Amino acid sequence: MGHGTALLRVPDGTPMGGYAARTSPSAGVLAPLQVDCVSIASGPDRFLLVVAELVGVNADLAAEVRRRIGDEVWVCATHTHSGPDVGSRPGGGTTPGTWLTAVADAADKAARRAVANEAECEASHISGGLDGVGSRRATDAGDRRVPVDVLRFGPTGRPTGVLAVVPVHPTVLPASSTVVSGDLTAWIREELRAALGGSPWVVVATGAAGDISTRWTRTAQTVDEGRRLAELAAGQLSALVATPGRSWSADDGIVAARRTLTLPARQDDRDRLDGLRAEFAAQLAELADDDPAGRAAVTALQGVEAAAARTHDDTAADAVGPDPVALELGVVRLGGLTMQGIGGEPFLSLRDAAAPAVLLGYANGYAGYLPAAADFGTPAYEVLISPFRPDAADHVAGALHELAHRSSHGG
Repeated sequence: MGHGTALLRVPDGTPMGGYAARTSPSAGVLAPLQVDCVSIASGPDRFLLVVAELVGVNADLAAEVRRRIGDEVWVCATHTHSGPDVGSRPGGGTTPGTWLTAVADAADKAARRAVANEAECEASHISGGLDGVGSRRATDAGDRRVPVDVLRFGPTGRPTGVLAVVPVHPTVLPASSTVVSGDLTAWIREELRAALGGSPWVVVATGAAGDISTRWTRTAQTVDEGRRLAELAAGQLSALVATPGRSWSADDGIVAARRTLTLPARQDDRDRLDGLRAEFAAQLAELADDDPAGRAAVTALQGVEAAAARTHDDTAADAVGPDPVALELGVVRLGGLTMQGIGGEPFLSLRDAAAPAVLLGYANGYAGYLPAAADFGTPAYEVLISPFRPDAADHVAGALHELAHRSSHGG
């Protein structure tokens, strides 16, 4: 196992990604963006997990990193909304040339450092939960506990490194913020490393965070509040790191499989969208400016407009349906541990479908939100802006199962 890191420079004046309401470019850097790589090797086999502080990783960027590095590599985004606009769009996007080169350079550098730092160590997988950090963001259901996965490298009392997979949108800073930052995931990384004594390396990746955020757990959208949530998360994660967990080893081989799943795109009813637009506007008019429910109503209206923009007129003589959506999927078996990756924003329910595998979102591509079928009954922002049909998550779960079966048999 090895770890390496590299920084990603974002010049002032860079267009920023993540918020439809943001109109200003970057102005200042709160903290440099980071690209980390975790290397896991077994004999001639090696798996590299690159985690970049970006809003998304498009399939073309993942392909460029694989072309440069050569080993089996996944490229994941933390989904910070305080970084550059890298062209990630629902349905798929293209990475601007500047960022294609810059991110691939940083990933290559981090990967080389990780391989150079490889050393034998024991590894454990610990599953647990975080209280008070994130919750369902469409509505406050009162349940503010989310599951997390922790991979500890090294002995229980003296870890050399930790990979934490946290299924929470790392969005504390608002659309009005124009400073560059890794936001919540970066602060959790800093706080967790401090809680562990400062010597182990720490990487925080984002899991099935499609419908999970800090909307109902934060008290403000400030740096201080983000650090408070990060400290809360770090305290709970460090306690998990100190537990025995389930030991695993990649000694019996590393097997990986990837697939591009092509799914039909959604087509919305214009009359229904008109009704939802009026409904959300009425809700918003009755809410106070500081009510978190107002943010839910605002984003729901943004979702309605996005759905309306992609809706075609089926009555036109030359009407054509929307283009199908390509979704990147991956499975890697690291001996006794299985990891699954989805190139979009899976809802938390998909983590349960993946268990006991560790599920990563925002991996190797970006196709948008991936709600479960049951979530389509609640027309929140995430569902409205999603390009997928209600049965898409079931197809994804089935495809991941097939990939896992293939990887477990060396196919």
